[in-house]
Amino acid sequence: MPNRLFDLIVVSDCVLDIYYMVDKLPIEAGDFIVSRRAVLSPGGACTTALLARKLGLEVAVIDEIGDDPFSEILIRALKDAGIHTGLMKRVHGFTTVSNDIISSSGHAFVGYLGVGAGLDLRGLDENALRGSRAVFINGTYAALSEAAADALMRLARIARRSSLPVFLDPGPIINERTRGLVEEADVVLPNEEEAKSLFHASLEEAIHSIRNSGKVFAIKLGRGGAVVVDGSGPAHCAASSPRSILTTIGAGDAFDAGYVAGVLGGLDPIASCGLANAVASLRLEHLTPMEVPDLSYLLHLHTKRLGREGEEGVE
Repeated sequence: MPNRLFDLIVVSDCVLDIYYMVDKLPIEAGDFIVSRRAVLSPGGACTTALLARKLGLEVAVIDEIGDDPFSEILIRALKDAGIHTGLMKRVHGFTTVSNDIISSSGHAFVGYLGVGAGLDLRGLDENALRGSRAVFINGTYAALSEAAADALMRLARIARRSSLPVFLDPGPIINERTRGLVEEADVVLPNEEEAKSLFHASLEEAIHSIRNSGKVFAIKLGRGGAVVVDGSGPAHCAASSPRSILTTIGAGDAFDAGYVAGVLGGLDPIASCGLANAVASLRLEHLTPMEVPDLSYLLHLHTKRLGREGEEGVE
């Protein structure tokens, strides 16, 4: 059996985010707006990668990026964070970029869908997966591209053949390709609207369907926390309260990082959900995921807390 190389491999939807802070939204034709700040940061699934690394996991990213200057910025930021980028492939074209415009009333996005939408993993060294503990897939491109969907399905099947758990965030666009990818996952991490779209149902009806699926779902409810659903039924975990909210961008990706880190740290689904909510809450307090401080203490804290509760339950 190969040595473990990585705790987590994050796959697809690695984006370069450019953050702007403005006084008002919407911005209309003819407006001249000057941002109070402009900051570049990995985003999308690479928010999950960054925060998983801050939680103490060894993390690698698999994706395709362009041969443009944006790719250099993205790779440098990931390397500086201690994330392995050797599995990322440069192809001719542009890297996916999102301009994230934030005001006190909310945010808006202006982006460009880059070469990652044509993700092709046929040249991937399967040993990289076999030498790891888990795979996290962001399914956004699966909904947008049949080629990306096929690549992600193949990767998920390789992971499962290697007995690696597959965690999936289905992404905001749900279609039949997304549903096919869900079938290959062990743990699914949608928000409420995504869960309802996956099952063409209300949240209550979706939960009923999930209980018979043989999978674990952790459904993100925003301010309402989250609900974990498996064969034993739904269980709610309360949201954590941030000291302040600078932006909600990437909160779901942060939740994903916390949940995966909890499971890999030996926590049960409910305790992992509590850790995930804590990580998401801390994300809200900072403009970018790069500015979130080291989080390794959080995983240690939740692990110790679960241990104490277990001791108290022994008679």
